[in-house]
Amino acid sequence: MAHALVSMVMKKLQDALVSKVMNKLGEEVYSIGGAQAELEKISSTFESIQALLNVAEIIQFHNESMQLWLKKLKEVAYDVEDLLEEMIPWPEPESSTDDGDDRQRMENQAWRWLFSLFTCCGLEDWIRLAHESWTDGDDADNRSIGDKRNFAQRIKEVSAKLDQIAADKSKFSFTEIHSFRGGSHPDKAEFQTSSLVDESQIHGRDEDRGTIISKLMSGSSCEEGRIHGISIVGVGGLGKTTLAQLICNDERVKSHFHKVLWVCVSDDFNVINLTKEIIKAAGGTSPPDSQLDSLQKQLIQTLQGKLFLIVLDDVWNDDSDRWEKLMLSLQRGAPGSKILVTTRSEKVANTCMPSAYMHELKGLSYDDSWLLFRTRAFAGRKVEDCRALEKIGREIVKNCKGVPLSLKVIGSVMRSKMTKQDWKDILESQTWEIRDIAKGILPALLLSYYNLPVHLKQCFAYCSVYPKDHLMEKDTLVKLWLAQGFIKPDGKREMEAIGGEYFDELLAQSLFQEVGYSYAVRCTIHDLLHDLIQFITKNECCIFENGKMDTSSVTVRHSSFIATRETSHIPAPLCHAKKLRTLLQPGHSEIDTIPDHLFQCARSLRAFDFRIKELPSSIGLLKHLRYLDLSDSEIVELPESVSSLRNLQTLKLNWCNCLERLPSGMSAMVHLRHLEIEGTRALKYLPEGLGRISSLRTLSRFIVGGHGGCKIGELKRLDSLQGKLQIDHLERVGSVDEAKEAQLENKSQLRLLSLNMSPDDALEMSGNGEVESVVEALRPSLANLEELEIRGYIGSKFPTWIGDSSFSNLVSLRLIDCNKCTQLPGLGRLPSLKYLEIKAGLVKRVGSEFYGKSSGGDINGVAFPKLEELEFNYMYELEEWELRLEDREIMPSLQSVRLSKCPKLKALLTHLPNSLTSLNISGCGEILWPLPNLPSLKTFEIYSLENTTYLPCGWKQLESLETLIISLCSKLRSLPDDLGQLKSLRSLQIFDCPELRSLPQGLCGLTCL
Repeated sequence: MAHALVSMVMKKLQDALVSKVMNKLGEEVYSIGGAQAELEKISSTFESIQALLNVAEIIQFHNESMQLWLKKLKEVAYDVEDLLEEMIPWPEPESSTDDGDDRQRMENQAWRWLFSLFTCCGLEDWIRLAHESWTDGDDADNRSIGDKRNFAQRIKEVSAKLDQIAADKSKFSFTEIHSFRGGSHPDKAEFQTSSLVDESQIHGRDEDRGTIISKLMSGSSCEEGRIHGISIVGVGGLGKTTLAQLICNDERVKSHFHKVLWVCVSDDFNVINLTKEIIKAAGGTSPPDSQLDSLQKQLIQTLQGKLFLIVLDDVWNDDSDRWEKLMLSLQRGAPGSKILVTTRSEKVANTCMPSAYMHELKGLSYDDSWLLFRTRAFAGRKVEDCRALEKIGREIVKNCKGVPLSLKVIGSVMRSKMTKQDWKDILESQTWEIRDIAKGILPALLLSYYNLPVHLKQCFAYCSVYPKDHLMEKDTLVKLWLAQGFIKPDGKREMEAIGGEYFDELLAQSLFQEVGYSYAVRCTIHDLLHDLIQFITKNECCIFENGKMDTSSVTVRHSSFIATRETSHIPAPLCHAKKLRTLLQPGHSEIDTIPDHLFQCARSLRAFDFRIKELPSSIGLLKHLRYLDLSDSEIVELPESVSSLRNLQTLKLNWCNCLERLPSGMSAMVHLRHLEIEGTRALKYLPEGLGRISSLRTLSRFIVGGHGGCKIGELKRLDSLQGKLQIDHLERVGSVDEAKEAQLENKSQLRLLSLNMSPDDALEMSGNGEVESVVEALRPSLANLEELEIRGYIGSKFPTWIGDSSFSNLVSLRLIDCNKCTQLPGLGRLPSLKYLEIKAGLVKRVGSEFYGKSSGGDINGVAFPKLEELEFNYMYELEEWELRLEDREIMPSLQSVRLSKCPKLKALLTHLPNSLTSLNISGCGEILWPLPNLPSLKTFEIYSLENTTYLPCGWKQLESLETLIISLCSKLRSLPDDLGQLKSLRSLQIFDCPELRSLPQGLCGLTCL
């Protein structure tokens, strides 16, 4: 990381030297004691060292003296950066006041012209710094001559340290390892492992899979009342987890075991936590007291008599006492139940699975290795180019020794290498010859890291601040990188977009492993890669766990603190870490507050992430703080001093359920880009003036103020808002003109918009007409909106814009608790709509108007052409649902229908489209049978049909049905005999049907059940 850090600091130094003539504070410092010459000398010395750093960072892996030299160099580089930021504070953006001062206005215009001129040269950041130094009296004009002399003295001290480091480089031979060329770079626009896997990306493990599955399915696992199983043992990177995933997803395994459970163990072997995870994976619920005895009894009850397979992935602990405690509650399953363990250690395998089969995983064969490498490295190349590179590629494959992780990572690296010479540089790098690498780090992984561009090295290495097995969210990483200054502006795109591209590049290089989540992009880092970056950032990044701290670690720059239930305070050494730039707390703790002296000491903090109940006012001392995350805290209010954090870019307060107010002076936080306050239920208003923070990109929730707080018109100037915007308490909007002032139609970068009223408070409005006019005036931008929600609407008519076909990208629409509307809007013309949920208690009929037909005539074409999911919920007056139109097709892509609490609905289900795969009917007592002919239906759920005494015949036509659930049908007495003709049925679940006495005999012949 030394090369990346020095490069970044050099850029800032050079920019500062270029722009110093426009910096009043800088001129004064430069004039004292020859500081200008010292800064120029520092820059020159860094430049002379920089050329050696690629080689030095490789030598350090087997040379402790080189490690120490690099450590000293990085310390000086950090000190220089801190000094620069203290000398030249961050700027104010354009003035947002309307004071009418002509002189000030002319001065601002001059600075804006200067900024636009230098943007072309990439010097915009430092012109901004010059601007603040010129205009900020508190930080510049009021500095004493002593302060300025202090700056000059510190510059000289840093220069002297760097001179000594430069002199010490003569002690090393930088020719013992030659580096490789960086080559071309493509120009392209809490982790837990899981059982999911993309089998198309796996090669060469069929034999291993077959052997283990045979062992799992053969004979009984119980000998003398003890469950046994199988261990997969092998070094890191061989694909133990991947093999276990393949086994879990094999149809033979899924059909043999009643339950297949996956639990990621890793190096935190806590019996209580593991027991909870197994209960959760099995579909059970942990008892509230979390005592081991209660948990074990619950687990026994959950698994009693069931044939199960439990996968314990990535096990490190060989404490036999802990294993005995865990295994006690796993003995009550059906005979044949098994446990599958993946581990690097044979000792662990013998401890957890005594007398069981141990499968030693080997490297891939050469042919399989070549296939895996070729899939990555040759993707998108012409055939002739692949042939030209094949000979070199095969030699690279030999160096990977059959390790899948190495093959995958180096293959991704080679994909960006365009020329034959680039490939030769990688093959001939002497990094392959390093065999004594710390912690077993593979040469291929080392090569992949050092082949990254400087900015990606910084971003990837920074991830070592997180512990192993931690789930990293893309959005969070990008904001942390931004806070640390790792993202390089290009003058065209948003910084967050550039950071997102960095993340995607690391993902494409296989350095990140994506974990699938619907609501956020998340990733993890393989253990070996984590070892690599931990070694590279040794003495810079540190993880403090279980209250243990090395007192010599107070010089670290980036740290995460892993608290336990017993941890009630932050360790004293951490509170005295003066040079700390990052302090994160993954997970939860019992720490109530932060001691004042932490913030008084760690003045260089850029990022702070903690769960607490109280934040001290000393937070205001952190002038460099750019990222503050207090999400999930029980904090009631923020101190007013938070408003003084002018450099803060991100403030995250999501799910702070006790938070009642924000600082009143937040309008001074002129650099704030992201204010996240989702799930803050106790927060009733936002401070006035928030609309002056024109830099805001994220404002997840806007609360319309009544007699105090923000009016909706403060949204007017926030046209850079992106992502999600939830507007609450629209009933407080005083007039149509006030609603128009928000100018939602100008916020074209929003993807999700939620317009909410509080029905209890909405009585303040004079009538339905006023409500409807206000919401009509809140017409959003139609261009890019993907999700729209209207909740608690008390008008009798929906706004006319809601069904506009110009909503070309709208994929999700929710109309919730719109209980005064008697007619649904015409939505069938929305071309991209995939999900639609409606809760409207007074609607009696869903007819042609819903599909887009109005009194003005018919709309030709298909109604709801892409709709896949449809829900009608709590529509107590709904009696009729028209599912046929003579002139056009309806919902040809529909896959899922849910009808809940529609007690008067008399729909003919026979008219549902044949594409349907899932049907859920709950609390709809007047549903008209017979059964529909739905050849694609796979899941049918029936709940709370209280007046139904029997189910109709005709089940044979549901030829694809796999799951049937019948529950809470209190009067149901019999099931039809032709249920036995559901040849595809795999699961039949019947709950709370007290009058049902028997099942049809034909069920015995269902082989898939």
